[in-house]
Amino acid sequence: MSGHMRESLHDLETTIRICLQAGNLMLKNGAETSRIEETITRLGLACGANHVHSFVTPTGIFITVHSNAGVVSRVYRIMGSPGINLYKVAEVNALSRRFEQGECTADEVIERLQRIEREGTVFPCWVTYLAAAISSGGFTIMFGGSWQDFLPGACAGWVANTLMENLDPRMPRFLAVFFCAFVSSLLSMIFVLIGFGKNIDKVILGGVVPLVPGLAITNAVRDLMAGDLLSGLARSAETVLTAFAIAVAVAIVIVMRMWGFTI
Repeated sequence: MSGHMRESLHDLETTIRICLQAGNLMLKNGAETSRIEETITRLGLACGANHVHSFVTPTGIFITVHSNAGVVSRVYRIMGSPGINLYKVAEVNALSRRFEQGECTADEVIERLQRIEREGTVFPCWVTYLAAAISSGGFTIMFGGSWQDFLPGACAGWVANTLMENLDPRMPRFLAVFFCAFVSSLLSMIFVLIGFGKNIDKVILGGVVPLVPGLAITNAVRDLMAGDLLSGLARSAETVLTAFAIAVAVAIVIVMRMWGFTI
């Protein structure tokens, strides 16, 4: 094999590596399918490929790159539950546009992608927990509760969000959601029984808000409207199962109360 051919194949492997790493980062952090495929195509063409074909699902990325050196296909399996970090999605998207405009090299793109992957969340944990508490208390009022329900709703939401952040990496997503919803609902009921809250239904509703998969629902609808039926249906199934886990957990607590649970 000539030196020129080896160099071309190396460039092709670099293209595949950049595309897979960028797609993986975006998929794991809550990007919709069409945005991921667009970014992969943008990066591949900027690397010098003639054609780039990608197919993205919630559990895998399939890429084929055509260039003068040949054709290379790769499949990347996504393991674990995706998180939500739209900062990383925006960073990868902006990086692809800078690379397309020639503002950085392929090596710099790889280095920057690795740095983005190592970065943590934009805000410290306590800010996230505080935001969850305030939003839960606000939703308690919005759903028709009184100001007496604000604090118990905020506390229940804080507990739900804190538990979810710690349990989600350690157990299946639906089991974690069920457990967190059950604890939050049980805590809401206890608050009302001891006189800390007034309306048990409103406090429970506010407490489980941090567990509702809002971004997943949005992405599912977005994918379906864009014609990505496989990804849209997969995300829809995930949101339905998550909502079912929350509903079952809340129903168990309500049944406990109907059966005379007291403290």
